[in-house]
Amino acid sequence: MSAETAEAVLTDPSLTSVVDATIRRTNTGFRVASHQGAIEFVEGVDGEPVVVSEHGEHPLTNPAHDQRLHSRDEQTGADQRLGRHATPLAMESIIQYFDSPHAPDLVVLHSPEYRYHGNAGDHGSLGTSQARAPFIAAGPGIRAQGIVPEHLRSVDVAPTLAALLQLPVSDGIDGRHRPRGGNRLAMQDGNEVRDLIDYDTRPDHVVVLLWDGVNANALHEAAENGLAPHVASLIERGTAYRHGCLAALPTATLANHTTQGTGVLPGRSGILHNTWYERATDTLVDLLDYPQMINSRDHLAPGVETLHEAIKRSDPDAFTVTTYEYADRGADYSTYAQMASGERLGELTDDDRRRHRTDDFLHVTPYRQASVWDAHSTKQACRIWQGEYGALPRYSWFTLNLTDAAGHEGGPHSDMVRAAIADSDGRTGEILHAIEQAGRLERTAVVLLADHGMQFHGESETVNLSGHLHDAGVDHLFVDAQYLYLR
Repeated sequence: MSAETAEAVLTDPSLTSVVDATIRRTNTGFRVASHQGAIEFVEGVDGEPVVVSEHGEHPLTNPAHDQRLHSRDEQTGADQRLGRHATPLAMESIIQYFDSPHAPDLVVLHSPEYRYHGNAGDHGSLGTSQARAPFIAAGPGIRAQGIVPEHLRSVDVAPTLAALLQLPVSDGIDGRHRPRGGNRLAMQDGNEVRDLIDYDTRPDHVVVLLWDGVNANALHEAAENGLAPHVASLIERGTAYRHGCLAALPTATLANHTTQGTGVLPGRSGILHNTWYERATDTLVDLLDYPQMINSRDHLAPGVETLHEAIKRSDPDAFTVTTYEYADRGADYSTYAQMASGERLGELTDDDRRRHRTDDFLHVTPYRQASVWDAHSTKQACRIWQGEYGALPRYSWFTLNLTDAAGHEGGPHSDMVRAAIADSDGRTGEILHAIEQAGRLERTAVVLLADHGMQFHGESETVNLSGHLHDAGVDHLFVDAQYLYLR
């Protein structure tokens, strides 16, 4: 049975409460379909998508970047379906995704009415709420513009950081191994955001703080309402892209962390998503499995260069560090590399655990666990900036996970997320204080961002999509309830 049959089964009107849209390759291009319509497009000679046909209210009808900029716009309902819910840069995102040899035969994008992972909040789809991550930057090398109605892409993050770090420009290749001029990394799909950078004032240090999965609207509202004063301070003295940092398909953690740390799109970086099936070896890769997660760097495709490696290529003596981050290859200090080598993390004191922790949600296991991880990440970051590991780092990337855990458990605009934002802001302040105590804050550019957004998913009856496919004679493997591989 074919992908066309699978699409017909999954876009049947009887499954509209479960399936928002499906995506698949065609003989000549790509097709995105729902029960309301479909669009087919190809990649043009210049790499831009060219629409071949469209009918009905198809899922990519609305490509706007500037919609759903308030929490009230993100409440669940029929109008949150793709087509009415904007899908910025969707066609470009789909094209790169299917460059991967591990791409499935069909992708299922779930309806916001359906909790396919059992989570109140989720991501992975093309809609603005799931693709839009916050992006805020301040300090030397950053033009102070306040909140601007602009966007950038996850794939632009690494080249922009490379420009801040003054890495040299040279000829290189893109993620398809084609010659590409103007690179700062050896392989690069993204572009440096020139409007953000003050090229006349350069920082001595660049620090990135990634708050995993925090909804951009929730974060901006917390800053406005006094719940996140350190975030508000960064916005006040720097630039915030209000239309966000748009994640590539899939709008998921491992894929976009890697893209942000390498400048290479998920379909080309080797890290396609959190989990995938490798046909050639009949292997299921699951990077959410702890032993595999801490070694995710091993899946980077040949030619991909992390920012750590690009810095070392330019300046072998530069000291670079990262905590709880996946694109860590080449770093002098990395939490996951430390774990992978069997080293134990330093112990937390009771004060470490309690500081910047909202106890109201400790009965929620993911919240409690992520609070511990973030306490470790913060303590390691502060020790790094206190000089305990040698020189002060030229490039630091510190990841905090609590906002993602809270978003999944409570939904992106819940009290749990507001608590997670307050906790993460406190930990961010502690790291910034350590940099200040080192006498380097005035010479440090700080970037705060996320890897993807988060959308509320309503509760509905569980549906066995595999059963529907088997009934139609479609022999398949379903990975993570989203990625369908035909047998």
